[in-house]
Amino acid sequence: MIRPAARPSYPISCRRPNCLALVVALATVGFLYVNVDPITAGADPQGAADALESADFPPPPPLAIVGSSAGTSSRSGGAQGGDVITGRWALLMQIMLLEKGCASFGNVPDYTATLHKQERIGDTLGEVQVLKVKLRHEPFSVYMKWQTFDKGRELIYVEGENDGNMLIQPGGWKGRLTGTLSLDPNGRMAMSESRHPVSQIGLVRLAEKLMHYSNLILKRESGFHCEIRGDQQIHGRDCYVFVISYDSPEHNATYRRSVQYIDKELSLPVIVRNYTWSDTPGTETDDDQTLIESYSWSDIRVDQRLANGDFDQTNSGYRFQKR
Repeated sequence: MIRPAARPSYPISCRRPNCLALVVALATVGFLYVNVDPITAGADPQGAADALESADFPPPPPLAIVGSSAGTSSRSGGAQGGDVITGRWALLMQIMLLEKGCASFGNVPDYTATLHKQERIGDTLGEVQVLKVKLRHEPFSVYMKWQTFDKGRELIYVEGENDGNMLIQPGGWKGRLTGTLSLDPNGRMAMSESRHPVSQIGLVRLAEKLMHYSNLILKRESGFHCEIRGDQQIHGRDCYVFVISYDSPEHNATYRRSVQYIDKELSLPVIVRNYTWSDTPGTETDDDQTLIESYSWSDIRVDQRLANGDFDQTNSGYRFQKR
């Protein structure tokens, strides 16, 4: 039996910065600028994003950790060898990569993409859902259309509009009966089919969430292991793979392990797969049995000149109805 998801709690301790932390940070900066081809703020990442156009790829299998680094505790400063960095070095590397990606990609006005999404709600792991996504950063706006699951379902969310609600047009016969629904993104009905509200969707907000967790983890002294590998490819793209695992539910009640594929050129997470804990003997560390959420982004196309009409239920290309 999978343990019900709980809100993770992070004991926060306050410590004065030390010389080791400064050395690690400086060394990580040097490593990034030697090994990463950054997209500077204000630059056009179209070439980088165009190469991700592979819309129907399923999420990759879980990463097989090789070598002894997976057992390296964060209590030490961490180590690096070849294309693997471990311990606190890995956390610092991941945070700096994502900061760089958010700074540059956050300046892109809009993009379209394909999202493969699979989540465990309660004890049930749902099927993989494939969605076409339009996203605008300012004002934050989302349009999604389901290609599987409830095929034809459409969703619109614009920050600050519709009383803060999202508009959903179910697909098929259900949509003909209900018409367009206006739902609180954080409400019970909306969250009955999703682990995270639509207001948190997108590459930048996903990266911000991962950075938030990593900064909390940096305050810990023990109970977790982490590493980043620089020798992976997804959809023909070079990626870093960041892996963090916890020793027990006492250190994180929800997540046992997280695998994050960070595109080297975009410096953003294009795939995130998270695993929870299990009470079933023999499956405690079985990734196939303990997957709790998986998000895979592909076919990313930036600066599509999306307009207000792309996030308007009256768009003639959409099927939103009035009941």
